[in-house]
Amino acid sequence: MASSLFRTTTSAGTEILIEPLPHVRSCSVGFWVKRGSCHEGSNEEGLAHFIEHTVFKGTERFPVPEAMAEATDRLGGNVDAFTGKETACFYGKVLRDQLPDLVGLLGELVTTPRFEEEELVRERGVILEEIAQSEDQPDDWVSELFYERFWPSSPLAHSILGRREQVSRYGAAEARAFFDKTYRAPHLLVAVAGDVEVEPLLALLRPILDRLPGGSADTPAPANIPAPFLLNQGRKDLQQASLVLGFPVCGHQHPDRAAVSLLSHVLGGGMSSRLFMELREKHALCYQVGSYVSHYRETGALQIMASCAPDKARELVHRAAVECGRAVREGIGAEELERAKLQARTNLVFSQESTSARMFTLAHQAIHMAKLMDLDEQIAEIDAVDLDQLQRVAREVLRPERLAVSALGTRRGSEIRKQDLAL
Repeated sequence: MASSLFRTTTSAGTEILIEPLPHVRSCSVGFWVKRGSCHEGSNEEGLAHFIEHTVFKGTERFPVPEAMAEATDRLGGNVDAFTGKETACFYGKVLRDQLPDLVGLLGELVTTPRFEEEELVRERGVILEEIAQSEDQPDDWVSELFYERFWPSSPLAHSILGRREQVSRYGAAEARAFFDKTYRAPHLLVAVAGDVEVEPLLALLRPILDRLPGGSADTPAPANIPAPFLLNQGRKDLQQASLVLGFPVCGHQHPDRAAVSLLSHVLGGGMSSRLFMELREKHALCYQVGSYVSHYRETGALQIMASCAPDKARELVHRAAVECGRAVREGIGAEELERAKLQARTNLVFSQESTSARMFTLAHQAIHMAKLMDLDEQIAEIDAVDLDQLQRVAREVLRPERLAVSALGTRRGSEIRKQDLAL
């Protein structure tokens, strides 16, 4: 990692990462909670996301939403938050002069939320609207259906937004209980990149981090075992069928991680990818098709997504499965691998050319990879993948008995069938 990187851990267990970037004039700060929807209990689904929303409704220093909104606007930059399967993050990007105010505001969110019942009732209505909006977005909803069944009866199956019937019951008591057990020093990481100086920034962080309760980190979420399935779910209001095909893959730290990513590039990573050429260019089955990889602690998924007319869904799934099988039977060419590597290197370099991207990368590596790698090391990891490794990974991943399919909007008589999944 670059020699300018500063890394330390407080006595209570909060990790701090600071990367000064003297060539820029902005700075990005992220307060990361190493807990997400997969750390919720069965009666807590959606609470991680509920907390992300409701901390903005008032803190000790900014007791009402109007005060929080005014403080945010005075920064001149941007403040936002998100909840994922394994983490939640509160972050912002400002000019250097506004850094103390940004750190102070983000620190309030993760240490002193008020959870006033009246405000939570209002925000609960907003979250329920967000759930309804997700259900109305076919690409979002077909992915939710996929996750629910791909890791059955396990925390990764939890919807990040939560289920409507549970979220409708959440109030101050549930929010406070989940917050108190989750927002603790060992679960927090602070990542900063940009026009910053280490010692002044540490002085800003100390009084905030001192407010965090200590204790040991909770045990990790239980294992998530993927399972194949075939789901056809009709939706008469949709003009197209939305499809997700998925294969289980390795977790964050597995040595085949880079090879899995390159395999995804070969299959659906661009206009010359196998699936794009076969499904769109050759057979005109869809407007857009692509593949991507989601890695988690001990598992992951290589997913292929496409939308098409309902009467074409069966053929699209069949041809996509056959193309995956062909990659195993006939092998992947050297030119395909080099093209995938160039795409991966380019995406990697482009993704690092902002302070926010650097901050996100630092946090991701520290939380999920257990090591920090500079850009050259990440590129070397990509370049180290050879055809033998890529072909082995293709054989291990693209197995017909492990294929899962989620189809939303299929019609009677054109549903996906088991025989359509033969590779």
